[in-house]
Amino acid sequence: MLRNETELTFSVSRRTNIPIQQVWEILGDFGTEHRWTQTLLHCERDTPQVDVGTSRICTLAKPLMGRSQVREELVEFSPGKALAYTLDGSAGPFRTAASRWTTKVDAEGKTVISVEGRFTPKNKVVRILLWPVVRQYISRVTRSVLGELESFLLSRQRAADI
Repeated sequence: MLRNETELTFSVSRRTNIPIQQVWEILGDFGTEHRWTQTLLHCERDTPQVDVGTSRICTLAKPLMGRSQVREELVEFSPGKALAYTLDGSAGPFRTAASRWTTKVDAEGKTVISVEGRFTPKNKVVRILLWPVVRQYISRVTRSVLGELESFLLSRQRAADI
């Protein structure tokens, strides 16, 4: 994804013992995230298969940045490596919003799941006054979502072991 000097970013990562293939069985099923995160009440995608151009509409559990429903479109899809999507429309004080999820195996053999968010503020006031607070909040929510993903995957592993 290209960056420009007006974008604001954050990044959060989580290491797990869950194999990348198992992570991607869930992460790559774009449009069904409501199965594993409490931040979404329901998601639905517009195509049976997931690929660049696939869109999803998600109903949020709590309104965020003035929205209770979001439409997002995949702009990158490389199973086992990365997926990225952009928000259709603005997000409160931000003109644009986008996320990119990546996975890799580190030197210790653990899977690292990373999420990067990119936002374009509507004005300088947003950048200077609001972004520091919003960045902390969104980073905290994203860490929680990564924890929910790991918990969901661990529960699937346990169920498979029974």
